[in-house]
Amino acid sequence: MNFFAKTSAVILFAAMTALCVASPVFASVKLAPPESGIYHSAHPDFGFTADLVSVSGVRHFESLANKKIVWAYFSWHWTDGIKFPSEQCRVLNGGGVIPLVGIMPWSTLRQGEPEPIYTLERILRGDFDSELAACADEVRDLGFPIMMEFGPEVNGSWFPWNGAWNGRDGDSYGEAGSPDGPERFRDAYRRVINIFRSRGADKVTWVFHIAAAAAPAEPWNSASYYYPGDEWIDWIGVSVYGTPDDNGDIKPFDEIMKHIYPGMSALSDAKPLAVLELGAPEGSAKARWISDAYGSVNSGNYPRIRAVAWWNKIQRSDGSPSRLEINSSPESLAAYRAGVENFAEKAIWSE
Repeated sequence: MNFFAKTSAVILFAAMTALCVASPVFASVKLAPPESGIYHSAHPDFGFTADLVSVSGVRHFESLANKKIVWAYFSWHWTDGIKFPSEQCRVLNGGGVIPLVGIMPWSTLRQGEPEPIYTLERILRGDFDSELAACADEVRDLGFPIMMEFGPEVNGSWFPWNGAWNGRDGDSYGEAGSPDGPERFRDAYRRVINIFRSRGADKVTWVFHIAAAAAPAEPWNSASYYYPGDEWIDWIGVSVYGTPDDNGDIKPFDEIMKHIYPGMSALSDAKPLAVLELGAPEGSAKARWISDAYGSVNSGNYPRIRAVAWWNKIQRSDGSPSRLEINSSPESLAAYRAGVENFAEKAIWSE
């Protein structure tokens, strides 16, 4: 090899070496199920619009529960544009808990009506790709793992990302035989995840979140039509609330879970399941309801449930008292503490 060939080879090798050094390698990091038992998690009271995310809010809940939590949930509303809440994530990470960021693609905060700006059709068209890519860059640069979910309780028509507002059971979009409304959500969620992955935001555990009772209760609104697939999703979860009927009686936890658990399990053979939101209002039956719910989960009746998160919001979205907090009565607090006493507090990660 002559001098010029040697020199060119050295320059090329140096350039390739510099490129390798300068380009970071992103290892995929996901929250794995606990080695045994069930993760203790929660929705501390950070305010409806998540403007009060704080370590003190986490510590307050943990002091009530006598138990540390693995993750803390807060909502990311798009009311002020698509701007990722990096600071809230840093606050929670600094407090030793995993942020679970609920992506709420709406501009109005009004339930039961269509979304005028952040429609699934526009997301699918790529109208917000640049904003989502910028958010993905922020998540990548956080330097620590987080959890995210897109469009929680998707099978509930109270949210505008439900299929009822996006084509219902039509069959003019996507795959023949698949209802358009759920299929648009499925593809929009996949698009969001693919954007994050393409930007190197690989330290994200992606969660799929349904409600225990679908609304409308029609075949096309089945969770199976919404599910993005195991290639995209890491955890599957459900909201379970003990809502009083006209007589003030609360439907037992087992009655709710026995209805929804088989369908959740059928979505994936491999993914861990979670009760992402659990709650019941204060009343004569709340303490018993809590005892029965945690007793059932702890007994192994639902072996694939590997995490439970209590919804501890003090106020409803309209500002009225929720009475959902775990310390709404001494009896309810005692029941909660007993129920989570042996829950897991330490996160397990996989790559």
